[in-house]
Amino acid sequence: MKNKMKVIRSFTFFIALTMITYGCNSHSKANTWSEQQKDKWTTECLELMKANGTNDKAAKAFCDCMLEKTSDKYTPEEAAKMTLEEERKIWENCDYQW
Repeated sequence: MKNKMKVIRSFTFFIALTMITYGCNSHSKANTWSEQQKDKWTTECLELMKANGTNDKAAKAFCDCMLEKTSDKYTPEEAAKMTLEEERKIWENCDYQW
């Protein structure tokens, strides 16, 4: 009986964890991005940051954050049409320190 209760509790915990994880990511659009699209976006971001004098480590951290936040909220097609205001909001969420 104790083993059966352990299994039930473990299963219940697993189901709850799965539901929480799914619920937290259910609106994410990250799965609409191919690896090639992510790579292209990151490369363009890094080039822009480096052209503005940002060191490699800071540029990588910032671009990784921007990609994560952007791909979570927008598809690649939507991201290409982001307004400056939308982009600024993501910048603020990345809390980038020059």
